[in-house]
Amino acid sequence: MREAWLHEAATHFIAYLDSLGISCPPVRVSCGFPSEARAIGQCFDGVVCADGIPQIFISPVLGESIEVLSTLLHELLHAAIGCECGHGRLFSQAARTVGLVGKPTATTAGEALRQRLEAYVQRNGPYPHAALLQGGSRIGEQHKRKSGSRLRLFECACTPPIKVRVARDDLPVLCLTCNHPFHQVVR
Repeated sequence: MREAWLHEAATHFIAYLDSLGISCPPVRVSCGFPSEARAIGQCFDGVVCADGIPQIFISPVLGESIEVLSTLLHELLHAAIGCECGHGRLFSQAARTVGLVGKPTATTAGEALRQRLEAYVQRNGPYPHAALLQGGSRIGEQHKRKSGSRLRLFECACTPPIKVRVARDDLPVLCLTCNHPFHQVVR
């Protein structure tokens, strides 16, 4: 059921990539652990697969549909442009074209893409999978917490506060809701 959902999503988003002029071959998609412990997705180029079909693995620690779909789209781009390109210029350009934002090694869905992904989930239902947990948190989060985030947490004076994470030590903007400046949360 989970792999069928992933396969259907891959087929849908391969057609989307094609409509943007990004040719992507058919792929196999599974829920499974990528070879790197911290990775949430991985694409293996067809040249290393016995049948020549690229294979994509979506980590079982992911359970939220939008995150799964944006990870799948990221990996489909690797299949489309070739895994040997890594996260370089070709990948970055393709990622921006489809609406992925952030560092090429850790993309997320931009607002327009997020709306497209949410519409897909509305039509096809949520990802039929429950994220793997260990000790009450997602497996692998302990490792991520140790390395820390480079993003700083800021919040405004709203109740509850609007929170944003940025890669700066200052955030000289006002909240449009409460009209107060955002301040950094230090923990």
